[in-house]
Amino acid sequence: MSVKTWALAGTAGAVLLGSGWYAWESSGPSHTESLCGTPAGGTDVEVATGAQGIAVVEATGEAAHDPRAVGAENPELVTTPVRIVDSMKGKFAPVIGVSQRVEPGGAPGSFKVATSNREVMMEPGERYVVAIGPGDLEARPGTTAFATLIQPAQRGAAGEADYWRDVIAKAPPKPVCDDTAI
Repeated sequence: MSVKTWALAGTAGAVLLGSGWYAWESSGPSHTESLCGTPAGGTDVEVATGAQGIAVVEATGEAAHDPRAVGAENPELVTTPVRIVDSMKGKFAPVIGVSQRVEPGGAPGSFKVATSNREVMMEPGERYVVAIGPGDLEARPGTTAFATLIQPAQRGAAGEADYWRDVIAKAPPKPVCDDTAI
C-alpha cells in the first residue's frame, strides 16, 4: 500500500471512530438548556422583561450548599428556602429554593454574593423581592430556581408588589430566545 492509501485509510478510520464516540457520548438522556437570561445588574425594566418569575418571598432557612439542586461539583452555588408571599410574574409553588452564585471559600456557612450588585444574601425571617431567570418556579423534585435579582423588600410586601406589577406592565415583551442547546 502506498503512503496515500495509508493516510486515506487512517483519516477514514479516525472519522468513523470519532463519529462513533460522538454517538455514544450523546446517547445519554437529553436535556434542554437555555443560554438566554436576565442580565445580572440590569435595570428594573430589564429584570421585568427577562425574568421568568418575580415574587416577594420570605426566607425560611439559611443559605446552604444543596448538592441535589446545584450539583456537588459546583460549590459556588447556594440555595435558600423561601415562602412565596406575593407573586407578580409567573406561577410559583408556595415554597421553593432560590439558588445564587457566591464567592468560593470563606468560613463554612458564611457566603458572599459573587454575581452582581443586585443580589444580597437572604436572612431567615426577612422578606425580599426575587427575580428568577432560569429554573423551575413550581419546585418540582430535582429542579432549581436561579435568582437574577434578590433585594430587600424595602417598600413592604404590598408596596413591592405594586411597584413591580407597574414595572412589569410597562416592560417590553421578552425577545425570542434562540440560543438553546439540547
